[in-house]
Amino acid sequence: MANRFSRMLKKFGLALGADGGGSPRKDGGMRLSVDVEHKTDSVSRVYAQALLELALGDGESGGQAEALAEEAGELLRLLGDEPDLGELLSSRALSSSQRRGVVEQLFKDKVSDVLYRFIQVVNRKDRLGSLAGILVAYRSLVSEARGDLGVDIFVAEALSDDASRGVAESIGQAMGKQVQLRQHVDAELIGGLKVRVGDRLIDGSVATQLRIMKRKLVDAGRERARSGGQLEG
Repeated sequence: MANRFSRMLKKFGLALGADGGGSPRKDGGMRLSVDVEHKTDSVSRVYAQALLELALGDGESGGQAEALAEEAGELLRLLGDEPDLGELLSSRALSSSQRRGVVEQLFKDKVSDVLYRFIQVVNRKDRLGSLAGILVAYRSLVSEARGDLGVDIFVAEALSDDASRGVAESIGQAMGKQVQLRQHVDAELIGGLKVRVGDRLIDGSVATQLRIMKRKLVDAGRERARSGGQLEG
């Protein structure tokens, strides 16, 4: 899907020059995990629920909902591979009507009609900046509906198949459910991993531990400085 939009993105990317566009990423295109993590919120879940109801609105079985979940996964990969797309969709340099035209040219007849119409609704509500989080939340809802537990893990380097299965089995045993593991690579984590289960985030990344350690050292230094100042006074 990514190749399908590359030339189109270059064309529209010129419009982003007015507000500076997006800054280059240090990780060579692997920021999907970080971006999605921050965009998944209560608003995203409300829109995801609306999409699920739209998918099931015609009285069919969950087949359409499952197909939309596959589409959502493809679009999420596209957003990770083409960061300019996310910048374009959320750009304040474009009006809602201009974004509507962009969405039409990018997605009409390239995704299902249900997903296309939904993206246009999200645009009218000025929520395209939350699209990635909405798609993540939707996939989680579909997993829950089939009785699975959707779990996202964020790692510095991709896990092997055996390691991935081991993580899924461990979490599944702890939660008493069949786990659908979604792996996201983010080199900025340095090492360790982060695990997101629904709204819960278990952060065991080395980068986060280093930030916590640095903050504690800074706080301790400030406390010593304050104590020294009081003694001198």
